Amino acid sequence: MSKSSKKKLKRRHHTVPRLLLRRFADGERIMRVPLDGGERRSIGVADATVHRDFYSLRDESDQLDDAVEDLLSDLEDMAARIIRKVVDGLWPLPIEERAILAEWIAAQHARIPAARSANNEIADHLDKTLIAMGGKPEIRRRLEGNAKEPVSDEKVEALWLQLTDFDSYYTEVSVNEHMAVMAQSMKTAYEVFMARSWGLIKFERRTLLLPDHPVTLVREDEFPSFRGVGIGNAAAILVPIDRRAAVMMASPGHDDFVVRPHAKLAMELNQRFADNVRKELFHHPDDNPLQGIELRPVRDRETVISQPPETFLMPDGPSDAFKTAMSHEPEPPPDARRLG
Repeated sequence: MSKSSKKKLKRRHHTVPRLLLRRFADGERIMRVPLDGGERRSIGVADATVHRDFYSLRDESDQLDDAVEDLLSDLEDMAARIIRKVVDGLWPLPIEERAILAEWIAAQHARIPAARSANNEIADHLDKTLIAMGGKPEIRRRLEGNAKEPVSDEKVEALWLQLTDFDSYYTEVSVNEHMAVMAQSMKTAYEVFMARSWGLIKFERRTLLLPDHPVTLVREDEFPSFRGVGIGNAAAILVPIDRRAAVMMASPGHDDFVVRPHAKLAMELNQRFADNVRKELFHHPDDNPLQGIELRPVRDRETVISQPPETFLMPDGPSDAFKTAMSHEPEPPPDARRLG
């Protein structure tokens, strides 16, 4: 096949889909509000939330493959027609349309940069913790596994010093692994979303913000702040689908419903959307949904890990007592032994 006949790769990937950006745009222009103190200005929809090769797989020959981007685009086209119907008055949704919109929202939950950052942060911490706990004996074992001659103490020491300089490097998961995690996350999210009750919020005059991470989770009031909130335990899940409309997913077991709109609700939604922003948010150039909204600093981490890898440093490797403790199941409590 000649180069001219090959399909052109899609290299500029939107992490917020264009269909959603256009629902908040004036034609092809949208107002961008960065959290880093930069200028608030109108930009083209084509340039908003663009990441190069963000969903590009690598095939066996290390060539880029944009099959995932194609699938997301196909899903976007189907969802665009349904969102148009919702904005025009269709609610509740028939099961077929509801399923498509649930899959599209699941994609928005899974495709975001925050999900990739969280995976990378966890992988980086785990990799460095294993190095710290394995110590020099583990480094020697790995070196000798690939060596054809004895490995010197000096080489082991040098690599140990290099690998335990944890601030000097960062471990990232491959895009292919991220895409596999994203697919599983989409499947799980779709099942959760379909099980929930859906509410529609539509405003006549008030307008909404669009965060760079559109799927917003609402924490239960009594839920401790130090506990994480996910799609399973969220009190509600909010998704803006238009500058004047949002979907709210509530607890399962109820019929789909319509929420009565009012000014206070619009402000509450916009504050929650603003709280979910990582780097930037958007709104229609003619709107002012930021009035009374508090903007937070750029969020540059997704996970909070209390113990850094340095805590687990064992230069001589794990002790025999540590190995024994880690290799045995804990003793059951006395009551459990009596019941057995």
